[in-house]
Amino acid sequence: MRNKLFIAYRLLRSKEESRFISIVTLSSIIAISIGIAAVIIVLSVMNGFESEIHQRILQLNSHITISIKESASDSDDLIDRLKQIEEIKKISQDYQAKGLIESNKKTSAVMVKSFNANLQMDDPMQRIKSNSIDRSELIIGEGLAQSMNLILGDRISLTIPSVSKKGKVSFSNNQTFEIKEILVYGLRQYDASLILINKEDAYELVKSNQFAKKISIDLFDIYQAKRISTMLRVMLDGDDYRISDWTVDNSVLFSAINIEKMTMSSLLFLIVIIAMFNVIVMLSMSIDSKKKEIAVLKTIGFNSLDISHIFFFQGMLNVLTGMFFGCLFGIITLLNLDQLERVLDYLFNLNLFPSGLYYIDSMPYLIKTKEIGIICSSAIILSMFACLIPSIKAGKQDPANITRFHNG
Repeated sequence: MRNKLFIAYRLLRSKEESRFISIVTLSSIIAISIGIAAVIIVLSVMNGFESEIHQRILQLNSHITISIKESASDSDDLIDRLKQIEEIKKISQDYQAKGLIESNKKTSAVMVKSFNANLQMDDPMQRIKSNSIDRSELIIGEGLAQSMNLILGDRISLTIPSVSKKGKVSFSNNQTFEIKEILVYGLRQYDASLILINKEDAYELVKSNQFAKKISIDLFDIYQAKRISTMLRVMLDGDDYRISDWTVDNSVLFSAINIEKMTMSSLLFLIVIIAMFNVIVMLSMSIDSKKKEIAVLKTIGFNSLDISHIFFFQGMLNVLTGMFFGCLFGIITLLNLDQLERVLDYLFNLNLFPSGLYYIDSMPYLIKTKEIGIICSSAIILSMFACLIPSIKAGKQDPANITRFHNG
């Protein structure tokens, strides 16, 4: 095996008359490197955006939410049962309902939530103190304020519709609030519709609504939400409870992100596939130019399988070299994205994330070793098939015919 690898390495060092093969070999290595690097960079950046969305969603939402029917029994007993589950980190009770706000002869549909002290507002400009929302005060998103021309101190009318057991809708739950604060929540769907109010005000407005009372659950591991919510559905079987988790509540958004990731990675992986055709061409040309060497090797005792192994290893050496430099280039690029953005801004006056236009000011990324392993494994499997066909052809070469017809 060691001799075969050594011969495969020596065959890569083409002679002067095979310089064109060296160019094809170099181009195949570069193509593989570019393809692998492109897939790694794009997937890591998309993972970064996805992680950023996860964080912003979880700033304003619990990992698991249990909606309790108005006629259900006291929730204190349920909270005591939930505290026995080891995976649960925090449990809190709040209220949530849909409503309408009116101001300046404009109306808008909103989602009303009682303020939860467990909300994780990481940005210092967005941090809310637990006692900052008093009675008859509320906090709205910047997008909603802009669409309705609202400023701090304005008073708005908030109405929560209620549905009776007979299905009759009434709009008797109405109260006037003063805007205490205008925040950038970090996601457009919240900036344009979310309102936070005092917990006592929320209870007065939504107490007659079905399933307006919520038990919010935070987990130690957010990615265990689906499993825990399934377990809770079994434990709380009945019509008095509705259980949802953060992945289900935002399933449309996450599905769109996953489709984009799959589409982009598939398109970029075509670069790697094209590079594999270069490997096939390189190996075929190398076999044609090394017929004399093949004849010599068969004469001294190498069989057809040995010759196939040698050229197979030669092709795989090219592929592995390209993959190594591709992974190296991709990771180095990701680790220096900030510097790359500054260079683009300096050379071309290209600001990728203008201030005030996006919620972020730099390109996020998240390197997942599992995904890199899948990319490299797929490239290796593909390259093995690409190298196999020319290698089998090399092993079938007849030394007698080679010495008879080979010129040089």
